[in-house]
Amino acid sequence: MTYGGHFGKKAKGAINRFYEHADTRHLTTLQEAASELYLAETDKARDKLWAKVDLALGHLIQAKFPMNPATARAILEAKDVKQLAALVGELSAKR
Repeated sequence: MTYGGHFGKKAKGAINRFYEHADTRHLTTLQEAASELYLAETDKARDKLWAKVDLALGHLIQAKFPMNPATARAILEAKDVKQLAALVGELSAKR
């Protein structure tokens, strides 16, 4: 028996849709994190959110989402929320 052979037809469909829409999930995570960064009150909360942004951008780059990785790295290094919001707007428009 091959891997995944024990799943039924509906379960296989759900699993396939989960992976098919991974880029949408990561973009949504990025949008939410950008919004939360504007509202974050402590440095600890901001650091946690920037780590979340880093992870989401990494997933989008791996998923071959149409974006420039150098721009993403520059935003992460500068920790500039306005540039992140602009990037999120561009990525949302491409979607």
